[in-house]
Amino acid sequence: MYETITTNIMVKNVKETIKFYEEKLGFQKILSVPEEGEILNFAILSKDKISIMLQEQKNLIEEYPTLNTQQIVPTFTLFITVDNVQKMYDDLKNKAKIAKELHKTFYGKDEFAIFDNNGNILTISC
Repeated sequence: MYETITTNIMVKNVKETIKFYEEKLGFQKILSVPEEGEILNFAILSKDKISIMLQEQKNLIEEYPTLNTQQIVPTFTLFITVDNVQKMYDDLKNKAKIAKELHKTFYGKDEFAIFDNNGNILTISC
């Protein structure tokens, strides 16, 4: 029986990505490997009920050689629900690159999307 699912995102630089998620979205680093240093291979971040993992590109390719490509090309979006999408939009519109402006979707939700520092799309909805 399934219990949880956590996204492991391939990134160019774990340390820079931690900084993006902490400063822009309020996540906290739970752990990193190594714990300190200029080059981190892996990290787990958390905020409220959400956890995400970040893994450095070369390190992840060593683990899964089929992921070897010239560049990281996002093939997914992250869908994040919040209790106040307007406040989150107001907080982020000048801090992050907007992928899609705040709008009402065809399924009746208010949402917008931003790019993280690796080009991944984070859709934020309520």
